[in-house]
Amino acid sequence: MRLRELYSNNNPNDVVISFDEKAKIAIKENSGSVYTKEKKVFYPSKQKVKGLLEMPAGLNVKNGKVHYWFYDWKNSFIVIECLEKLLIEYPDKEIYVIVDNWSAHKSYSIKVWNYFHPRLHLEYLPSNASFLNKIERVFSFLAKDVLQNSNFQTVREAIEKISNYFDKEGSIMV
Repeated sequence: MRLRELYSNNNPNDVVISFDEKAKIAIKENSGSVYTKEKKVFYPSKQKVKGLLEMPAGLNVKNGKVHYWFYDWKNSFIVIECLEKLLIEYPDKEIYVIVDNWSAHKSYSIKVWNYFHPRLHLEYLPSNASFLNKIERVFSFLAKDVLQNSNFQTVREAIEKISNYFDKEGSIMV
């Protein structure tokens, strides 16, 4: 299986990135298991959303470094921008990027761009197997540690908290 080979790749000239998008992070008061001495905290089912946030991210599976970016939307051009940033981050390495089968990852634009960047290799997960993508675990940690029980007032505040989390944690998957 190609995925097993990538996850166990020890070649120092190769970088393996597990890549996906944490989609539609709603900036609102999020519920969770919050109790006070008086009562359980109640969150109304209908809330005003203060903003939305898209967060593409890549996990370097060798050292656990998380690369992340913030956008208002997602499409294949945003994916290309993120991949270009990975090429800059690892200038002399072969980069293998594990992605799911979302249509933007397989678009004509991505294929043309990838043709002109032979150092970057896109490796597609099998259909309906996004759980094999290690970045999903990072998103799970992020949801539990930062987003659950949050009450961000602005999108900027959410970005700062998420950035602080990744900067403080450093390599969370090693």
